Amino acid sequence: MRYRRIFLDGYSYYITIVTYRREPLLVTYIDKLREAFMHSKKIYRYNIDAIVVLPDHLHMIITPKNALEYPEIIKQIKRSFVYNLPNSVKEHSKTHLTSSQYHRGDAGIWQGRYYEHTIRNEKDRIEKMQYIQNNPIKHGLCSHNEIWKHMRVGRNR
Repeated sequence: MRYRRIFLDGYSYYITIVTYRREPLLVTYIDKLREAFMHSKKIYRYNIDAIVVLPDHLHMIITPKNALEYPEIIKQIKRSFVYNLPNSVKEHSKTHLTSSQYHRGDAGIWQGRYYEHTIRNEKDRIEKMQYIQNNPIKHGLCSHNEIWKHMRVGRNR
């Protein structure tokens, strides 16, 4: 059975994006990731309701104005991040690609797919928000008393 994404205007989407081979690039180049998000927000209308960035992946809840655009939003963020990385990082990442990935023009920065879940109700939203808030603790990046510096929870960002 083929996976089908759900596109419903007014709904929010919980998304997980992971770097290729879980390379720890995101926190190291957090400024480039922020630029990628700013660039995408110039093109697409959406709110970031919550986000946590870890070294090799990120989780976020977004609410796009047009639900059909959320795959394009993700594509734009990924593309802009790669574009803004130093050439040395891009070249190093290509050394891990298979020949078919290389010939397709894959940059070797992101996994090809991402996880998406349509948030259907308030209970679902709360569960995803808690997961985002607890993820840095789960990965040993901060303690229960600390707040991870690459996390934002709140609407209209």
